[in-house]
Amino acid sequence: MNPKVCFSFSEVFDHHPSMTELIDSIRWIPLRHAVHVISYINSAVRYSLMEHRQPNIGKVQEWLVAAHVDDETLDILKTRFPHARCEDRPIYLPQNLLALLRVVIANCDPDPMPDPSPEEDKRVRYAISRACLMMNNLLFTAEEGNALTSAGTDEEKRIELMTQTIGAFELINPSRPDHLMPRLQIMYRLLLKDPKVQTRIAQECNGFDFLETFERLVGMPLERWLFLIFAFYGYFTQGANPTDPHPEYLQINPDIFRGESGISQSELDIALKTLSIAVPELKTDLASETSTDPRHDFIAFRSKPLLSIEGLRLWPADLSFILDKSHTGVHWTIHDLLSYKDRQKLFQAWGVLFEEYVHWLLDGMETELLLKYVPRPKWIDTGDESFDGVLLQGGVFAPMECKGGFLAREARYSGSSTILLDEIKKKLVPGCEQLADKIGALFAENPTLRRDLCDLAVDHVRAVVPILVLQDHILRVPFLNWHLNNYFQAKLQTHNVRSDILVRPLTVINIHDLESVVHSIEGDNFDFVYAIHNRTIRDAEVLSDLTDCLRSFSNYGRKPSPRIKRILDAVQSDWSSYLFPDINFREPPEGETHSDRLP
Repeated sequence: MNPKVCFSFSEVFDHHPSMTELIDSIRWIPLRHAVHVISYINSAVRYSLMEHRQPNIGKVQEWLVAAHVDDETLDILKTRFPHARCEDRPIYLPQNLLALLRVVIANCDPDPMPDPSPEEDKRVRYAISRACLMMNNLLFTAEEGNALTSAGTDEEKRIELMTQTIGAFELINPSRPDHLMPRLQIMYRLLLKDPKVQTRIAQECNGFDFLETFERLVGMPLERWLFLIFAFYGYFTQGANPTDPHPEYLQINPDIFRGESGISQSELDIALKTLSIAVPELKTDLASETSTDPRHDFIAFRSKPLLSIEGLRLWPADLSFILDKSHTGVHWTIHDLLSYKDRQKLFQAWGVLFEEYVHWLLDGMETELLLKYVPRPKWIDTGDESFDGVLLQGGVFAPMECKGGFLAREARYSGSSTILLDEIKKKLVPGCEQLADKIGALFAENPTLRRDLCDLAVDHVRAVVPILVLQDHILRVPFLNWHLNNYFQAKLQTHNVRSDILVRPLTVINIHDLESVVHSIEGDNFDFVYAIHNRTIRDAEVLSDLTDCLRSFSNYGRKPSPRIKRILDAVQSDWSSYLFPDINFREPPEGETHSDRLP
């Protein structure tokens, strides 16, 4: 989903609000009530964003407007924008809701209050919606507008747009549960138990052991912690669908959450310790953040996505933040509990695990295409690893490098293009230059400089399509591929490549999109190599959106991978057995699988 142009307060009331005005408009609301309303609206919005193909975004916005916008505001919107569609001009999106949640926590009254009357509840809902309209104005400042208009060249404009939109793209394009559930099964329950992967991580990362380290630091096995993450997520989704409302699922009471499940009290306590935070503590944490932009930095909510108010209940800040704990949250949970000197081993081990996951996806593909994947091919002369992996199809050679690292917090959310570009140069550009150097060596014009690969002939190759695979979800931002390709091309120019070899521009792909590609290759014989090769021919600057390009093919995104679906069914079954050990779950009816029942 691309960022939408939200309705703003100034469009309705012909007045540009200040942050002081926004704070004054919500300061009177009891904290618990304000958090409840914002949490519910965001859960409903997130539910619509998580749905496959997002068919109900407009309907959910319509329902929220009907329930939360006062008559005066609604009448003005209808008069001024009679033809606007809610899916194109929403009021509510995760960014304005989370930014407003920060303001509410900092300014609303935390003292316990009785439950509101229906009239008071309506007044609060209306005030929160007007505050959302105000926040929509404040999410884009005059300074940011000036930065865009004053950027002289197209290149400068692209960099500024990338800097200003990177946080928004991260928020509205989260990984979906049908991606994360098989990913956790493969990474944490298959690969981390594979002796070869264990040995590689231990050898390359000074004896680091993911599973042992997690259990020692957190106090429970990683596998059971992950199942609890999905238990929390599944619970909240029952209340998030506005077309089938169940308000009893909008918050968790830790005293009764376990019910008759197989969750032990100690496991629940440990999991909640890693996921929840009392609002007074959160308020202190938010006040201490000074180096990033509060309109975009929601790390505090991502770190502890369950908010405890008055010590009674837990509200979700954002459903996607709960879900993310099952992937990157594993890394950051270990990271925050490790000593500083041991964190480098974790970073290295995470990179190895990410690369092994990419190998698992591509090496075992079940397809009718004449497509070959070679993981970690070695140079003949030294026996060292060349590329992280290679896809080979006909005369097209697609070498890959994988980068599993994360951009630093300031680079992500400071709003500074200088900080962002410096971090990209530090974390991602080496992968681009490695690809260029290795391609230059493999296809060197001078035979005395040319290097060969073990058991992988390339004499028939006529086109090279380099691929950089990234893990950090924030890196799905526009113009990143263009920016990194500039570094790739500059490095490639230092090599004299054979005249009969065409080296195409760099393709940058995020792991979420690579998973979708594998689904389509295995489910419908989607020709990925042709698709990205064709894109780089038609768009030499790689300015186009890769996902839009892939979706232009009729057999992309239509059918799931049978191999990955088996993995998804297995983890669904294991999850259900863990939560309800005394229930004998029947096999799904013919034509249906466990994964069809995902929330």
